[in-house]
Amino acid sequence: MAARHAPSTRTGSAETAPKRGSRPTSDPAEPGGKSKGTESDALSIGELAEQTNVSTRTIRYYEELGILPPPERTTGGTRRYPREYIFYVEGARILKQLGFGLDEIAELGRFALTGASASKRTQAILQEKLSELNHRIRVLNRLHDLVDEAAKSRKTAGSPAPTLLRWVSEENGDADLEAS
Repeated sequence: MAARHAPSTRTGSAETAPKRGSRPTSDPAEPGGKSKGTESDALSIGELAEQTNVSTRTIRYYEELGILPPPERTTGGTRRYPREYIFYVEGARILKQLGFGLDEIAELGRFALTGASASKRTQAILQEKLSELNHRIRVLNRLHDLVDEAAKSRKTAGSPAPTLLRWVSEENGDADLEAS
């Protein structure tokens, strides 16, 4: 995939400086609802990568997959991202951390960006992930209670710390905790 992209020398000052004659952009997500409407309000790919703590390669890949909508480009072809793309990238990172695959994130992105009705596939993805998230919430709540109990207890023979350690080793984050 890297072979299809321009060499890394392109990420220099040419991408950070606004180009003359480029299309204006606006940012309705700006605090206070103000749209500044100038090219200089947009971010270069390097700036977006820095603000979202991902690589420029990841941003390009997310564009290829359809996770990010295509950005505006200057007459010279440089990508210019409205500030709302920070939300898109961070959202994709969070979904990835929650166990969503890139294909699922792309599907959800298309759903979110088009405003169309959810397809059966999108609904299935959302139902499956909702179930997984509910399970994680139960696991984390139980773990929270055990850690809290262990932290508040004194070191005695009946200490909850062994219960916590036993639970963690048995559970390993996979079993259902509804019986707890």
